[in-house]
Amino acid sequence: MRKNIAILGASGFIGQNLVEYFLGIGYEVTAVSRTKCNFRSSAPTLRCVEANIEDTAALLNYVKDCEQIVWLVSATIPASALSNLSEDFGQNIRPLIALLESAAGLPKLRKFIFLSSGGTIYGDPPNLEPIREDAAKLPISSYGLSKVISEEYISFLTRNRTFESIIFRPSNVYGPYQNLKKPQGVIGYAFKSIIENSSIDLYDNGVVIRDFLYVKDLAKALHLSIEHPERNPGETRIFNVGSQEGHSIKSIIEKVGSVAQRTVQTVAKQSRSFDCAYNVLNVEKIASFYGWQPETSLNDGLQAVWNWLKKELA
Repeated sequence: MRKNIAILGASGFIGQNLVEYFLGIGYEVTAVSRTKCNFRSSAPTLRCVEANIEDTAALLNYVKDCEQIVWLVSATIPASALSNLSEDFGQNIRPLIALLESAAGLPKLRKFIFLSSGGTIYGDPPNLEPIREDAAKLPISSYGLSKVISEEYISFLTRNRTFESIIFRPSNVYGPYQNLKKPQGVIGYAFKSIIENSSIDLYDNGVVIRDFLYVKDLAKALHLSIEHPERNPGETRIFNVGSQEGHSIKSIIEKVGSVAQRTVQTVAKQSRSFDCAYNVLNVEKIASFYGWQPETSLNDGLQAVWNWLKKELA
């Protein structure tokens, strides 16, 4: 029997890639988003749903036959360091709680998968070593705080349930379908500047170190977690997902320019309060449990993004 999966927040950059990935391996996909779906696939196994994420009753009806649910919903981005916290809770956390509180109405649900943030929840580590899952959580932005709180609610609301929850903490994800109208992350901004022949802000001379993950490698991690034969209803597992390689922002901008064979123009800026000096994730746990490893090199990933952009602009 064909497996099915619901992707909530499907119209975003990661959501579009997950929809494409799971359709490609034969899943039935229910793609739920606040806005009208605009997927290029006409696969009969794709069901698009436009829904208000705060309408719990409607959501339950849309995903009631799905064995896997992936929660990607987020109304904020990492740079929203000083957003209204009560508004953030209402938009990002309350709908998640409401769905899980009503999970008894989802008898077919086997796995609930939540995308947290390995890039924002840990804060600055005490040493420059890849960060493990058991490291202290010291978010320095409301986005990271929202993810930490969501993780705790998921763990609490999963107890004594018939499904298990899996929390992934990805590093800085990039790939095709990135939104260049409102870029998220330095790679999106760098490619946007090349396309528009404009400049980007370079904070603190680009010395901060980050871990970058190609989106298809993230999709593979989710796939392996779903296909894994071991099930532990009522339990919550947490995994970092990253490349375990650190790159300075300055070097990333230079690599983007090299791939596009153009120079990315930068404007020097002072450091920001919500930028950690170092964030590279240790991925030994997911490698041991699911046999997952990142497969896409940074250069290959950047080239894939540039090839996609050229095709989009042709």
